Amino acid sequence: MKFFASTTPSACLHAVAAASLLAFGTAATAAEDIKVGTVLSFSQVMGVYGNAIMDGFKMAVDEAGGSVAGRKIVVVGEDDKNDPKVALQLVRRLIKDEKVDFLLGPVGSHIVQAIREDAHKSKTFLLVANAGNDEVTRELCSPYIIRTSFSNWQWNYPLGEYAAEKVGKRAAVVGANFVAGKQMAGAFRAGFEAKGGKVVEEAWPAMGTADFSTVFTGLRRIEGELDAVWSFIPGSGTVNYTNQYAQAKLKPVNMGPQSNADDFFFKAMGDNAVGVIGSGHYVVTMDSPRNKAFVEAFRKRYNRLPAAVDVQGYDSGRLMIEAVKRVKGNLSDKQAVRKAMLDAEIDSPRGYFKIDPASGNVIQNIYITKVVKRGDTLAHEVLHTVQKVQDRDTSCKLAW
Repeated sequence: MKFFASTTPSACLHAVAAASLLAFGTAATAAEDIKVGTVLSFSQVMGVYGNAIMDGFKMAVDEAGGSVAGRKIVVVGEDDKNDPKVALQLVRRLIKDEKVDFLLGPVGSHIVQAIREDAHKSKTFLLVANAGNDEVTRELCSPYIIRTSFSNWQWNYPLGEYAAEKVGKRAAVVGANFVAGKQMAGAFRAGFEAKGGKVVEEAWPAMGTADFSTVFTGLRRIEGELDAVWSFIPGSGTVNYTNQYAQAKLKPVNMGPQSNADDFFFKAMGDNAVGVIGSGHYVVTMDSPRNKAFVEAFRKRYNRLPAAVDVQGYDSGRLMIEAVKRVKGNLSDKQAVRKAMLDAEIDSPRGYFKIDPASGNVIQNIYITKVVKRGDTLAHEVLHTVQKVQDRDTSCKLAW
């Protein structure tokens, strides 16, 4: 497997990833390197997210000079193609053949579920940089799993509460028919009902659906009974859903995770995104010195503005680097490495960032937003901030 220098441009990384090979850092002796194995989707429906995670992660590594505690950081991996079987085979190769110290990823909730057992049994730390699957920091938690992104509950329960209090008491849910869609919809429903709301309709389009006319026909029949439609349609389907919702001229408020009107897709959505209410843990326009500095550095590096997924990759890198510093490069004591990640102080562009010692899930602020037009550009305007959201579930029983 060929290694590339850490100065490889982002565009080259994406091309390499698409060819099912990605690495950076200069190979020294294997024993001296810190090896990070990526389990990310660089193509298919989730490809935009995998590439963004790598952009953020690589920026963090390069800011550290490509090494930590005297050890070079080497990243190696392949495209998991958003396929659990491919991802599992990849993880096994990375653990057995590459002998990686950390795994980075995955994007999809169904993927993290598939690779959880191998990461745990091999005692390989998995930095979950996107997949929100609730179970991996609840009943399937592991001391080797640290999530730097969000849980599916964490995004959607606060949005459900907000919707019932500020938007209306009747809603429909439209979720992509896979584990993340089901968990997110369940969390929204729980928050919505806790504040007196009622979900009166559900629809479950298959992952990869491009035409949502059947869904919207069903919603139009009960349009007068609805104040809001919550949805989660990830990846490339996001653009189609949001555009078609606006074109259908449905009156209920379009809402869901902030990714429903992701910054990545503003150009493709145009004014169709205006008014969409979302929930997430990062807004590029947040007015803090830390975020402003990050945005400017990211823009200069990649010639684009960062989105939440970029920040997830960036904070994953910074958390790993800080932990390795704290243990002075000695990764043999797994409990010490985990403690170092729990104790790490990360000045994140997103705001508050801390790993929950009880579960390994991140504790962070959740921002309720609305897409607005400012001149010729679109932006997420923060309507409400829920401080330091911690998953309330107590089913995690950590066992080494």
